[in-house]
Amino acid sequence: MPIRCAFVGVSQLILSLMLLLAPVLAAQPVQAQTPLPPLVFVARSRLATGDYLFPRDVGPAGHLITGITKFAPGSKLLIRDQSGQLRVLIDTARPAGDPLNPLGLRDVQSPNVSFDARRIVFAGTFGPETFRNQPSGRPAYSWRLFEIGVDGRGLRQLTRSDREITIPDGPGNAEAYAFYDDLFPAYLADGRIVFSSSRYPARSPYDGRRAFNLYIIDSDGSNMRRLTTERTAAFHPAPLPDGRIVFSRWWVNFNQPSERGIYNRIDNRAGNEIARDQSGRPIVVEQRIQVTATAQPAQPPQPAAPTPTPTMRLPSFVEKIDPATGSIVRLTKTPVPPTPTPRVRPTTTPVPAPQGSASRTIIIEQPVTGYRLPDGTLVYSNTNATFKPARGRLADGFPIRDAPNTWHLMAIEADGSNMSRFAWTPRYPSALTNDSGLDTYNAVQPAVVQFGGELLVAYTTQRDQTMAHSTLYTGIRVARPGIENMALNTTESIAGYRWDDGTSFRPPYALAPAGLPDGRIIFSQTAATPVPARTGVYTETRNGRTITLRLQSSSLRYELRTIYPNGAQNEIVPLPGLSDEYDAMEARPIVVRPVGDGPGMWRLPRGTPPLVSDDPLQSNVPFGLLDTFGNPVYTWSRRSIQSVELVAVRNANVYANPPLEFPFINNSPPPGSVAFADIYIDANQFGGATSRAPNPDDQARAVKWLTVPVNPDGSFIASAPADVPTFIVLRDRNGRIVRGGNRHTLSIAQGNSAGRPGQPMFCVGCHMGHASGSIVNRQLAELGWTNIAPAASIAASSSVEDGSPTRINDRRGYVAAPNGTFIDRTPPWTAKGRAGQWIRLEWQFPMAILEVRLVGAEPGQEGRSDDYQVSGELRFYLRGQEVAVAARTVEAVAPLSRGGTLVRLAQPIAADRVEFTVTAVRGMQRGAPAPAALSEIEVIGQGATPDALGVGR
Repeated sequence: MPIRCAFVGVSQLILSLMLLLAPVLAAQPVQAQTPLPPLVFVARSRLATGDYLFPRDVGPAGHLITGITKFAPGSKLLIRDQSGQLRVLIDTARPAGDPLNPLGLRDVQSPNVSFDARRIVFAGTFGPETFRNQPSGRPAYSWRLFEIGVDGRGLRQLTRSDREITIPDGPGNAEAYAFYDDLFPAYLADGRIVFSSSRYPARSPYDGRRAFNLYIIDSDGSNMRRLTTERTAAFHPAPLPDGRIVFSRWWVNFNQPSERGIYNRIDNRAGNEIARDQSGRPIVVEQRIQVTATAQPAQPPQPAAPTPTPTMRLPSFVEKIDPATGSIVRLTKTPVPPTPTPRVRPTTTPVPAPQGSASRTIIIEQPVTGYRLPDGTLVYSNTNATFKPARGRLADGFPIRDAPNTWHLMAIEADGSNMSRFAWTPRYPSALTNDSGLDTYNAVQPAVVQFGGELLVAYTTQRDQTMAHSTLYTGIRVARPGIENMALNTTESIAGYRWDDGTSFRPPYALAPAGLPDGRIIFSQTAATPVPARTGVYTETRNGRTITLRLQSSSLRYELRTIYPNGAQNEIVPLPGLSDEYDAMEARPIVVRPVGDGPGMWRLPRGTPPLVSDDPLQSNVPFGLLDTFGNPVYTWSRRSIQSVELVAVRNANVYANPPLEFPFINNSPPPGSVAFADIYIDANQFGGATSRAPNPDDQARAVKWLTVPVNPDGSFIASAPADVPTFIVLRDRNGRIVRGGNRHTLSIAQGNSAGRPGQPMFCVGCHMGHASGSIVNRQLAELGWTNIAPAASIAASSSVEDGSPTRINDRRGYVAAPNGTFIDRTPPWTAKGRAGQWIRLEWQFPMAILEVRLVGAEPGQEGRSDDYQVSGELRFYLRGQEVAVAARTVEAVAPLSRGGTLVRLAQPIAADRVEFTVTAVRGMQRGAPAPAALSEIEVIGQGATPDALGVGR
């Protein structure tokens, strides 16, 4: 979903509130510790099965992607009372019928406590089973939800193996979708339970794992409803004080934009065409190879060769893979000679160098190669990493950015509506100015914490952006909700893995946080003293077949600890008598949470989601829809196109830009550049659950639903099937994807979210989906008004070398953070003189202009004195003639830290040029009279249509 645009009044209010309400966590006084309340936690057996994709991962069971379905037989559910003594509720090492294991469970995880502190819900399994009882089949564990009283009585099963669906035919489908798991339950304030489940049959585009979605049930397990429709995962739901539900969303959309369509992993194949940028220069990557130089016999001296005349080489791009993120970064370098270096395929095992030879590793630059789609898009060859989406170039060389594959903290209503971003979790300040997709960094396991009068969220993080390869290397970080607090969230882990350690990946590791009543966080962290790593075997006979599982553990053992959100007082929680054979995991306080509308109370959740079926045959997609190549899809669906339930998809203004206070977000397309919006749907096609299938369901391209025209003001209204992942691609009048402009990438909104029946999907602008929900006030944008300055061409009377005129409309500058620092320090446009200097913004066609915000250079920065100030005249022109009634004298241009200087017009005017002329400059710079400088000019406008200008009103 795109970002929504707000303007100066709202931005100033946000900044003011941030300065008043967002004190730095480190400045909070450390409170005197209160005794811990009673806790429920899992003593998870360290001996567990491996992950089926990464069998050597020995991280703890029950967490992230590789650990959620690991089986750790013999685990226990325990209570630690207020005196510190332990009491067993469930012991899965005991036989069925034992008082501590009456149902015969074999493993437990994910406990949660009811609001009245009387009941505990958790996930449990009766042990492994295989598809059709095959002895060599992949084991499944069919996790289900159970409830037990805090006093140990009243154990009951809440969810059962009662799903009744029909799986469409396809290679491997029957086995892939036969089993499902219910995990991560959490009580809501009204007694209902929300949880994650893989009941809805879909598979992740990244690794083919079963997708997870949020479900909700009544307190007795009845009335099950699905809240989300995700292609990958919705995990770790937890109630928020305002009645919403926070959860972690694995956002993956490998449908990449091509010139006139899309492509996906199914299109990964070899190609020999050299990729080139928009200037025709080859794209190269660096690779390390080992070379061996054989010693040569001595040769007689030769006459000196003449020194060749050096030749100038044009700069080229080098694309490198960042080992920390897996993303490809582009650097400007001097390339190899014009003839591309042949591809070299080094051997995996270095060949021993013969005697008298020397072996060394060198770095060579090799050209990126690919193949052309029919629409001219060059797709990079990706045959060595087909689990990743291939990048590429459009027909004119415009780059196609990395596909999204990361984790967000989201919030949603209990009826499944209004899903939006909850907290932005960047690690480094560089993410605050760069639209790289790293405005979030894999935040999972959110936990609500009240500390120092603030609502915070503690969460688990991992340097691996996908969090899909190991359950180790984790840490605990803390964030404030809302995009306005994004700059405050670039903090180091308070426990466990520290990002500043780089790629050392040394313990301690920490995960599974939960908030305590006194503001502390309880979590699990590896103990300082290692224990012996072990292996073992688990056997079970079921239906006459014996299943044997290999078990393994690392030398790490997890213990419970508490810490304050500012990182103070990281202390161990004593667990007397707990064996080293167990990890202490997933602790939750057993405390009453008051429900109501008063201060400090938890509000009731809103509504009940509509009933939707998990049966593919009842999916809300029509039989007979055709893909790009004219092939029928969803042939198994029993719905006609007339019976599909629809949601309205409305974008009030695809040209809407975010405010200057959020420089990390790229610009929307230039006004007038968009003619059509393509609506794509990405429901599972069930083409096959194996890579050998002709159309594997985790690699298939999404299907175009319809194309609608975009109005001159940037608005459009479309429809899409409800409860089906949806995304949008914007096209120009020739059907090509919109690209180009000032700080603008390709116009695709890859959010892949689904609307609920009868609930419209609303968005403003066109930015990367990671910006969803970032702007609250959208009144002007809904009427078509936005910052049109990035679409203007720039001219100036003069500029110093590092003060290019294009700085005036790049939405960058000195952007203040709530803690008094700057999240951006982009230099302003700086002229070579003082009074009489001018700068001009000009558009190709007339624009309706409502207001202009002038932003001055920041006093006290770059050697400017604290009293630095610019005055001037603001004038407007249309077809070379001045619009005299709109001219304004500006006595002082304020910096962005003071909101800038807003010039409001009495009514919209038509203009194609805005010009600011400096009349006076006050202040010094590095001991000399300071030259004229402006940081930014923001122009709120839209195309000069009669409606925009108010003609006929």
